[in-house]
Amino acid sequence: MGAGWRVKGSRPTSDIPVLSGDAMTARRTLFFVAVPSCLANLLFCSWVLLGGQSLPAAWRWTVGVASLCAFVLLLSSSIAVLWTGGRQEAELARAARKDPLTGLANRFQAESRLEDALERSRVSGRAVGVVFCDLNDFKVVNDVYGHTVGDRLLSAIAARFADSVRPTDTVARYGGDEFVVVCPELRNGDDVQLVAERLDITMERPFVIGGHSLTARASIGFTVGYGTRNTAEELLSRADAEMYRVKMNL
Repeated sequence: MGAGWRVKGSRPTSDIPVLSGDAMTARRTLFFVAVPSCLANLLFCSWVLLGGQSLPAAWRWTVGVASLCAFVLLLSSSIAVLWTGGRQEAELARAARKDPLTGLANRFQAESRLEDALERSRVSGRAVGVVFCDLNDFKVVNDVYGHTVGDRLLSAIAARFADSVRPTDTVARYGGDEFVVVCPELRNGDDVQLVAERLDITMERPFVIGGHSLTARASIGFTVGYGTRNTAEELLSRADAEMYRVKMNL
């Protein structure tokens, strides 16, 4: 069997984290400029309406009302910019950690979750598992049925994988037709093997995509480690190597 598509080297653009420091600085600047401006405008408005008795009444009320309207407009505009800017930044941050096709975590998020799991493992002493999956002959699906069907198949596989793991596990599309599962807080190596077996079993049923009944299988490798002994890069490399060994023996 062919090895399918493998993505190595450079990371997809969706994996690049959003650096929001400039946006945060801009909003802080707006806050420290807009708030004093609003207060100054309000004080001026109050002085004109309440304290400017030596000024003509008509002029005082005209300027006072105009200042009050300017205060309301400036305040509401500042709040709107701060609110929408924060919401957009949060959406960008979420998008930077999600695979746009499947909705799973992406490579960046998977590696981050693995680092977190190893950090907790240093305290708890519990194991951390990594499962690496590579679809077999996925290129054939794209060649025969087209990339639209191929994309829908990837999404269907992703959904099954997500339903097959524990709530604490992270399923990620690592790139192309590769998936990774990060399994924190395991008792031992047998637990990660159970996760790998569930992923394999969930692919036994055919996938019905666009009126086609498609059979998809994957080569699956897994490993287990501990925060006091292993790094995230090491565990990913070991699981990848085990997956490749399985694929070569097909």
